[in-house]
Amino acid sequence: MAFRKSILFVLCLGLGLASFAANSPLPQDWLTYSVLTPSGPQEPSPNSFREIKNLVYAEHRVTRQDGNAYILAKKYGTTAEALQATNHSELIFLPIGKDITVLNKNGELYRPKTSHETLNSIAKKYYRRSDQVDKFKLMVLDNNDIPATALMNGYSFPKGTPIFLPKVHVSFDTFHFPFHGWGWGRISSRFGVRYHPILKRTRFHEGLDLPRPWGTPVYPARSGKVIRAGWSEGYGLLIVIRHADGATTRYGHLSKIYVRPGQWVSRGKTLIGRVGSTGLSTGPHLHFEVRDKYGRPLNPIKEIGRG
Repeated sequence: MAFRKSILFVLCLGLGLASFAANSPLPQDWLTYSVLTPSGPQEPSPNSFREIKNLVYAEHRVTRQDGNAYILAKKYGTTAEALQATNHSELIFLPIGKDITVLNKNGELYRPKTSHETLNSIAKKYYRRSDQVDKFKLMVLDNNDIPATALMNGYSFPKGTPIFLPKVHVSFDTFHFPFHGWGWGRISSRFGVRYHPILKRTRFHEGLDLPRPWGTPVYPARSGKVIRAGWSEGYGLLIVIRHADGATTRYGHLSKIYVRPGQWVSRGKTLIGRVGSTGLSTGPHLHFEVRDKYGRPLNPIKEIGRG
């Protein structure tokens, strides 16, 4: 494990320093620092994150051994959703050498972008109902040992001050894989110029061919509205979904279609169809395309995790 800065930050949340001193396994000289003062061992291990009851966070540099967000979260005693919210990214891929913030609690480590953000304005980013907002604000106060004066409308947090928002999960409007699970699996034909096995000529392949057993469930790669569902020449049984920014995804060669034009479908949740081999196809697979708002084809591999 490597860290960009060999620094471990500890937030004494919900406890006074005296109580923290009595229960902490850490060296006493740590306690001479203020809440946000850098301190700690040169190379803190993920094990220490799981053992410490207070919120701990640090900058982690991704290595080949980290795998994906779920594996990394388990190491540090948190959840993939917490890492995603804290880093403002779904972390579908973890590029080697990328620095991400890791923590040991389930929630978001939030940093105000301006000096005018209040507890109320932050809470309203996650909840709409007044009773939910009020309950959440009390949870934030309790988890961060913030004085009750923060409930006043005029109280604002300094820009960049880390605030732990418990149990916060952030929804991302980005592209995912069109099947349940992580990864593409085998790709029989990639995006770009290729020799068409049926037409026997070179042409541009505008998507990916993903071999799967006949009948494999297909899900939307991103939430949106179905604009086409039915037969379409070489595509065979085809579904086209338009997304919030005007981009579209296409799912071809299906054996079954379960949606209709005008229907709203949710990413990874709505079963839209099943893998087949209809149209110009040499065997069961999903032809998957991503197009921008102008209808231009994009390489699906490069669009996963983006939106």
